[in-house]
Amino acid sequence: MLEDPRFWVAVSFFLFVALSYKKLAALLLCTLDDRSAKIKQELDEARSLREQAEAVLAMYKQKQSEYLKEAEQILVDARHDADLMREHTENELKDSLDARMKHALDRIAQEEANAIAEVRNHVVDIALAAARSLIVDHVSTLSQEELVALALTDIERKIH
Repeated sequence: MLEDPRFWVAVSFFLFVALSYKKLAALLLCTLDDRSAKIKQELDEARSLREQAEAVLAMYKQKQSEYLKEAEQILVDARHDADLMREHTENELKDSLDARMKHALDRIAQEEANAIAEVRNHVVDIALAAARSLIVDHVSTLSQEELVALALTDIERKIH
């Protein structure tokens, strides 16, 4: 067996494996440790990125809720302003309608007064024409002396 080359190849192989086992094991363990450290570092980075993403998400959720509250407040304010504007417009419209109604009533009263005055003047004109006609008929039958006496009597009555 000592002369068999296969024996010596097997012995040399086992010696080589035995002698290089420590170095190969160290190299293999070092590679595995490096890979483990790299994986741990990547996991830590991933965890850190996840925490940052969660913080950013929480911040955006908080901002979203603040913006929703602000939008609701703006909506409430807008409704309040719209109600105030509607009330103001209704009051202005009512005041305008009241002023127009008063103006119309004033014009109606003025036209009524003008119509009454016109009728009165017409009645006075008719009465004067009738009086003139009566006076002319009556004066034509009276003499000059009787007319003067009537005028004096009328003057005395107006003076006292």
